[in-house]
Amino acid sequence: MSGAPLWRGYWHLFASTSAAAFIMQIDLAMVARLGGRASGAYAILMRVTLLDVAVTIASAAVAAIALGHAQKNGETAEAIEKTCALSTALGGVTAIFGFFVYPIFLDALMGDAAAPFIGAPIVWLVAGAPFRALASTQGFLLHALGRGGSALAWKLAEIPMKAAANVLFMESLGFDFAGCFLAGCVIAAASSLWLWSRLQAHGARRMRLPEIDFARSFLCGTFWEALRVLSPQAAMLFSLTLFSLPWQNGGDGQRLDSFAAAQTFMLFVLGPLITLARYLAIRLPSKSHEEWATTLAPAIRVGAPIALTATIFLLFGRDWIGTTLYRQHGAWWSVFVACLALSLPVRFVGGIIRGLTLARSRFAELTSVDVLAQWFIAPLFILFGLSVNRPDIAYQSLIWPEALAVFLLWRSLRSAPEEPVRLSLSSKGHVQ
Repeated sequence: MSGAPLWRGYWHLFASTSAAAFIMQIDLAMVARLGGRASGAYAILMRVTLLDVAVTIASAAVAAIALGHAQKNGETAEAIEKTCALSTALGGVTAIFGFFVYPIFLDALMGDAAAPFIGAPIVWLVAGAPFRALASTQGFLLHALGRGGSALAWKLAEIPMKAAANVLFMESLGFDFAGCFLAGCVIAAASSLWLWSRLQAHGARRMRLPEIDFARSFLCGTFWEALRVLSPQAAMLFSLTLFSLPWQNGGDGQRLDSFAAAQTFMLFVLGPLITLARYLAIRLPSKSHEEWATTLAPAIRVGAPIALTATIFLLFGRDWIGTTLYRQHGAWWSVFVACLALSLPVRFVGGIIRGLTLARSRFAELTSVDVLAQWFIAPLFILFGLSVNRPDIAYQSLIWPEALAVFLLWRSLRSAPEEPVRLSLSSKGHVQ
């Protein structure tokens, strides 16, 4: 693969995921116009639906990786039909879970004020879960097939469609808060229908139930990948809790505010690297193992200078970023961004290695290494740094846990067999 197709496909995926986040901001802005605690209820619901989001992302990623392996065996249509069926079923499971659990969380977090937001809003929210899971999987499958432009075009079209649907259901038809989620359900259903029409060009005719072995392999991969999606979110919340504890040193709240703002900034900086790992994971499986090196060459040749440039920019611009964008200053901000910058070259290598690991369908191994780094190594630096009020120690948690994870994953790849593991589509197959 030459550099141009590789990066074009990468940007299609990155723009698609960014468009999805933008749609959420449209929802939040329009819900805020309802007044009262509507915007707070929406934000809380988006947080408690994290499991739904994790399963949706994970099943889509596993489906795309499975499709990549299937393409080499001429089983493209079968992979599309079976993975779409499984993703829809998983969306149904999360819908049932959410119907009973989301009202409990909303009531616990908002008290009596939650009453107007329980009932129809949650019904429409969970009703859209199977469609969201299916549409996400279909979009990833198109990216894996090299048709990311089609997926991006539809995702961009969803932005004005969602805004118009919000106006229709929330204001014109008077559904108010529930109208936002009714609109989401309708748009998700329309998206799944349109995306399926694009997949039909690759031989897909109907969703079909897969064999038990394939379903077990797919669900196992989805479990580990969903856990990996959830782990950093929970780890960030845990780290924020550590900063909020009443330490003898640094108890004025300034370092907590700086850390919270810096976490938000970090999510923005690391987004492209997360997308790089995802993109490599869904494009490499369709190629022979001998082609992997030539496929990765453009990513390294272009990506490495970008990572180094970002490192230099953050090192020299961290105080300006903090003062101008986040109203933050002082060591607990400045040192965080400096350590984040120094970690970028390692994280770039980590993005490539994670892509390779995912392409081999080694979901459990990748999740285990990331959980080790995020939950057992990083907190040690944070705890010690907070106890002595030293940001330079606490923020080593941004560098060394990632370096350890990259080392362990690289060593595992070097010792792995040449043939990547894969999800088998045959009735007699299993994870090899």
